Amino acid sequence: MSLFRSKKSRGRRPARRRRNQHLLEVTATAETERRRRNQKIFLFAGEAVVVAGLLAFAWLGIRALVNAQIFENSQYDVRVVEVNTDGVMTREEAMAKSGIREGINIFSLNLESAQAALASIAEVKSARVERILPDTVSIHLEARRPMAWVAPRDTGVDPSTMEGAYLVDAEGIIMKPQRLEPAHALLPVVFGVPTEQWRPGDRIDLPELHAALELFSLAAERTEPEILLRAADITKGWCVVAWNDPQARFTFGLDNLPAQLDRLQLIMLHVGQTSRKIAGANLIPERNTPVTFQGEPAPVEPVPEKVAKKPRS
Repeated sequence: MSLFRSKKSRGRRPARRRRNQHLLEVTATAETERRRRNQKIFLFAGEAVVVAGLLAFAWLGIRALVNAQIFENSQYDVRVVEVNTDGVMTREEAMAKSGIREGINIFSLNLESAQAALASIAEVKSARVERILPDTVSIHLEARRPMAWVAPRDTGVDPSTMEGAYLVDAEGIIMKPQRLEPAHALLPVVFGVPTEQWRPGDRIDLPELHAALELFSLAAERTEPEILLRAADITKGWCVVAWNDPQARFTFGLDNLPAQLDRLQLIMLHVGQTSRKIAGANLIPERNTPVTFQGEPAPVEPVPEKVAKKPRS
């Protein structure tokens, strides 16, 4: 039995040595892999630092080169400023508003900011600022063309001196010019516009105002006989009451203005053959146009149900 046990014990000892050997091998392999992984991380970090340094050096070099060749190069200093203000302002005012002046680097200009500053002026319809290398800047403005005055009410005075009166263009944009031109005194006026609700540069979106502006434009094209309209009142909202002579007023609907002007011309042709003078006419009905003459009582004017005036907000 002793021999058997001896053989058995001798048979187990190599297995234990093999397990210990495997543990040592696994431990050594893990330690080796850890060292390799750390070496790779350090190597990658070192390469990243080198690349970042090279990029920073290249960026500083390119920046210095760009500054030397472009931003600090006197060849690109602004020497010529071409200004076309279309009569909105003076050359000096346009340059001051846009921030452009002679002597600054042409590439340092913020064209978008300069254009926005000029376009913010109510009298300016569009603004364009351009670089023309190497030393020229072009400023071009397109002015809004006023076609009438707008005022809250008819006070019997010149609209250019009225409180709350503004010029308005065909789009309904109101403006308050710094300088009044002689042509402004010849423009027609639209009364009944609550201008206190808007500021210069705003668009007045009232259908009756746009109808009055269109009416002025269409009437100016009519001849034989000529239709002169110097003022209009849109207080009622559903119609435009226009006149040249305060003693003769014409009522227009907001739609189909050319047909209503046709009817007015026919009436004027017919009345022109008599000695009577028109006191008023309602051009809205397509047939049997109501006409009153001076010296006759004016008829009561009903408000059409379909176009009744809506309260203004």
